[in-house]
Amino acid sequence: MGHRENTLPAFAAAGALGAHMVELDLRRTRDDEIVVLHDQTLDRLWGVSRSVGDLDLAQVQGVGDGDVGIPTFREVLAAVPLALMVDFTRREVVMGALQAAVEAGALERCLFVTGNVQALRNLRDHSPGARIGLTWVEGPEPPLTLLRALGAEYWNPMSGLVTPEGVAAVHGEGLKVSTWTVDEPPDMQRVVDAGVDAVVSNRVADLVAFLRS
Repeated sequence: MGHRENTLPAFAAAGALGAHMVELDLRRTRDDEIVVLHDQTLDRLWGVSRSVGDLDLAQVQGVGDGDVGIPTFREVLAAVPLALMVDFTRREVVMGALQAAVEAGALERCLFVTGNVQALRNLRDHSPGARIGLTWVEGPEPPLTLLRALGAEYWNPMSGLVTPEGVAAVHGEGLKVSTWTVDEPPDMQRVVDAGVDAVVSNRVADLVAFLRS
């Protein structure tokens, strides 16, 4: 049985199935707490038609039932021992997320990924040691100059943009390639054949079985 995305049970299940890393998404509440949530509103998953930015943490945590609720980033850092791919879209989460990771002693196992270049520059300015991945939807050719300027560790294109030539170019810079979201076996085969280093999937068990085969 599946679990609701970005919840502690979902992360625990992914680890139990053999995931080496879990991907999560960050948003900031009105009182500046960083919570783990993909959408800016709570409507799709939680039936609350309000923006997380208009709610205090206590209101956000009042949604759901027990551990099937919206956790804070700090709670995930404490509960999930795996490496974390920390996805975000808005610059406003950078400082809070960075502080939480540092205070948890978890900076080395956090890979911060976004297509928001200014947010990544902000992150790099405040943390020379932060691990960065550049999310990419603008074509199959990797932006090598930008990756170098950001001090990125990963290029993170959507799966349809992955080519062997692009992966080889990134590897030639001493960097790695992750890709998303890969749920079907033919797509798993294609990106693995292209040489990617990490694959993000909603179907963890299927991906693990494919890789082991």
